[in-house]
Amino acid sequence: MATYKGIKGVKVVTKTSDPTASEAAGTVWYNTPADALKYAIEGAGAWASGGNLNATRYAGAGLGTQTAALAVGGQAPGAPYPEDTNESYDGSTWTEVADLNTGRAFYGATSSAGTQTAGIVFGGTKDPWATYSADTELWNGASWTEVNDLNAAKGLKAGCGTSTAAIANGGEPLNATNELWDGTSWTEVNDLNASIMGHVNAGTSTAALQMGGTPGAQADCETWDGTCWSETADLNTGRYYLGGAGSSTAALAFAGAAPSATGATETWDGTSWTELADLSIARFGVCAAGASNTSALCAGGNTGPGAVTEEWNDPVYTIKTVTVS
Repeated sequence: MATYKGIKGVKVVTKTSDPTASEAAGTVWYNTPADALKYAIEGAGAWASGGNLNATRYAGAGLGTQTAALAVGGQAPGAPYPEDTNESYDGSTWTEVADLNTGRAFYGATSSAGTQTAGIVFGGTKDPWATYSADTELWNGASWTEVNDLNAAKGLKAGCGTSTAAIANGGEPLNATNELWDGTSWTEVNDLNASIMGHVNAGTSTAALQMGGTPGAQADCETWDGTCWSETADLNTGRYYLGGAGSSTAALAFAGAAPSATGATETWDGTSWTELADLSIARFGVCAAGASNTSALCAGGNTGPGAVTEEWNDPVYTIKTVTVS
C-alpha cells in the first residue's frame, strides 16, 4: 500500500492548528486537536463584495489597482447625465476627491491609464448631452489638469498605459483609429484591424490587448506590439461596455452587454481565454481597475447595481479534511 512518505518523500507533519490556506497549498498535515488529516488546495478565483461607491453611476472610467483605485466620471441615473465625480478607493471604502474639470460619460469601460496617483482620462461624451469630447485630463494624486486634446473627439473609446505613455483607440463615431500619448501630445499611429467602440484595453502603450466591443456583441480581440495590431483568439462571450484589467499576456475581461447584462468573467494567458466565476451581479458600463488578471476591481455599472463594488481574487485557497468512506 502506498504511503504519503513513499509518494512525496516526506512524513506527514503534525500541527496543533491549521496554517493559512495559501501557505499550506499543496501540502498535507495532521491536526492533533481536531484528530484529522488535512490538506490545502488551490481553487479557481472568485468575486467578493467591496465597499459601495458614494455616487450611483455607469459608463465611467477606472484606474489603479484593487486596493488603490479611482472611479472617474460616468453617467448619472438622471439629468444632468455626464458626471464629474471622482472617488478614491483604499481597498474597503470610497472617498470623494477632486472632480474632473469636464463631466463626461461613455469613455469606454476603461478609457484611462495609470495608477491612483498619476492617471489620464480622455474622450467620452459631455454636455450638451451626447456631445463627443476630445478633452484630455491628467491626475496628479490631488487634482485634474486639462492638457492637449485628442486629435478627434470620440465617445466610447478605450485605452491603456500610463499618464506619460498611453494609447487611445476606436470609439464613436465608429472608427479604427489609434492615437499615442507621449506625455505632451497625441499622435496618430497604426489603426486597429477593425472599427470598434464600447471595447476595452489592457496593458501598456507598447504591449496592449483590445477586447470585445460593438457593433453587435463582439468577441474579437487584437494585440498591439507598439507598432501594429494583430488579430488573436476571441473571447468566449462576445460583449461590449465590458471591464478589463491586467496586461497583454495576463488579462481579465468581465461584465458587459452580450447584449443583455452579463457577469461573465474570463482570464487571458497570452494565448487563449478561459471562463471563470461570474460577478454576483450582471452589469455593463463598469469602472474597472487592476494591474493583473489575479487581482481586479469592478465598481458601479448600469443603473441596476449602480454603486456596487466587487473585488476579484485569484486563486482562492481552501483547507479540506481527508475523509474515509
